[in-house]
Amino acid sequence: MKLPLLADALVSLIATGCLGVYQVTKRVIDPYLSFKREGRGFRRRQQQPPKTFVFFGKTLAVWRVVNFTSYVLNVLCVSIPGRIDDQMAKEMKEAQEEEKKKNKEDADADVDDEKKNDAFATKKNTIRRTSKYRSLFTPAGYAFAIWGFIFTSEFVFAVRSMFFTNTKDEQFAANATGYFALANVLQSVWCFTFREWTEKPRRHWINAFVLGVEALALWSSKERVFEVNGRFALAESGFVSVPIRTHFAWILCACGINANTVLAKIGSASAQVVFAIGTAVLATSVGAYSSFYRGDAATPLVFAWALYAIYKDGGYRAPPPSDSTSSSSGDKKDKKNKDGDEKKNTEKLFNKTEECIPSEKQTKRFTDTARLCAIANLLFAAKALLSL
Repeated sequence: MKLPLLADALVSLIATGCLGVYQVTKRVIDPYLSFKREGRGFRRRQQQPPKTFVFFGKTLAVWRVVNFTSYVLNVLCVSIPGRIDDQMAKEMKEAQEEEKKKNKEDADADVDDEKKNDAFATKKNTIRRTSKYRSLFTPAGYAFAIWGFIFTSEFVFAVRSMFFTNTKDEQFAANATGYFALANVLQSVWCFTFREWTEKPRRHWINAFVLGVEALALWSSKERVFEVNGRFALAESGFVSVPIRTHFAWILCACGINANTVLAKIGSASAQVVFAIGTAVLATSVGAYSSFYRGDAATPLVFAWALYAIYKDGGYRAPPPSDSTSSSSGDKKDKKNKDGDEKKNTEKLFNKTEECIPSEKQTKRFTDTARLCAIANLLFAAKALLSL
């Protein structure tokens, strides 16, 4: 069997496996680990006492080990280099260096401000406008700093669950663990798929799909926490709810980023604009629901952060450089066959025609929508905070 066919089959297998594991978690793992409301009290769903492990002389419930182990697995998988976002970070760094060099040359040549402010110029903390990883929904680079808060807060959550007993948020943590562990496993799977072997559009969708199922798992986890007493109390469940809600909101944004990247490779300019606006509106709708029906400020706040970063990025794309801007004619002749193959591969990964790249007017329409959605989510977060 050819390697491309094997890769296509693996993508389908991963997608099916993600859905299957979610169903197993819903029907078996979550009921086994979590508490449920029984009148005024709580008790395990199973009749038998939960299984335990002996860990450094301490007897621990299964959910504690599952919670901590899944977090460690996620951290280990995320730390493995070679993902596409590593290449994006490299491109961003190169783009910044090129921009500094260009600004210096412009200053020396006394270039007009109008040319300096070209909409399609590469802005600070963004990947190149010609990058194959770019779409309308690409945020400015600083947006990804939120991972620092997510991993730190979840580290506190996992450590408290593993090593601290009889805490006031123990029931919340137990309820969250089944789906939280699933989300960690799915993010580990995404670390495997978000690599060069899935760059082609017919495989790249798997990254958005895995993140979508992960977002569903995190949504289910935060809902299980909410079910403990039917409300959100920061003092009771803050160490559990805030990390999970923040993680959920960012993963949903990441799913949107991946999905828009796929469409940027295969869709028309108008389709890209409609889909990007739809993604922003969907996030805002989830933010509104979280604020008004769950008293959740973390989710809309993360949406505001991401959408404003998308607005600041500007969303502009540009065609890859033409062949005329490459090396000298002698070098072209020597590399003709090699460059021809690379050109074919690039065309499969990126729409080079002007018709497939949103115009400046279309792009501005989307970025204005993203800014409005960011403001709306900020208001939703404020409303939730005031109601605590």
